[in-house]
Amino acid sequence: MKKLLTPLLLLALWVPPAWAEGENSPCARLLPAADLKGWKEVPGSYLYGKGEGLTAIYNGGYQTYTKAGVLEAAQKLYQKGDVYVTVTTHTMRDATAARRFVEYWRNAHRKQRLQPLKLSGMGFWLQTDGATTIYWAGRRFFVTVMVARDDRKAAEDGLNVLRAVVARASTVR
Repeated sequence: MKKLLTPLLLLALWVPPAWAEGENSPCARLLPAADLKGWKEVPGSYLYGKGEGLTAIYNGGYQTYTKAGVLEAAQKLYQKGDVYVTVTTHTMRDATAARRFVEYWRNAHRKQRLQPLKLSGMGFWLQTDGATTIYWAGRRFFVTVMVARDDRKAAEDGLNVLRAVVARASTVR
């Protein structure tokens, strides 16, 4: 038994854990941390997916994302009091794919009242069904921020979280 345990232990130490790649990926580096004043990360909420692994984040329909040019995605949940925000960041094939995916979602929500973003890149936000959702594209990244409320404060909270992501996007390659 001891002879079998030693090679298995060495193999476990040699093979990098699956999360290591995801946490160092460009999209994961966009996720805010200490730069979100007043917010805390919800422990265990980090998700990462690449290719078919996007099913870790999207329960069905991941093909919509891969066809649009999503190479990988990372997601984390944040909390401030009783408010929750989900941030999902995507590394796209290129900047054109990122912009086109924002346009895809703009067309999908064209019947709702869409609000423009006053940030670099392009995007919009809307409030519907008890949530505030923000869509943004900049460089080769596509980001969604979803606040589990639909009031004015939720929009402000979501935009503040997005500002932290946009600031990180300017430094991530």
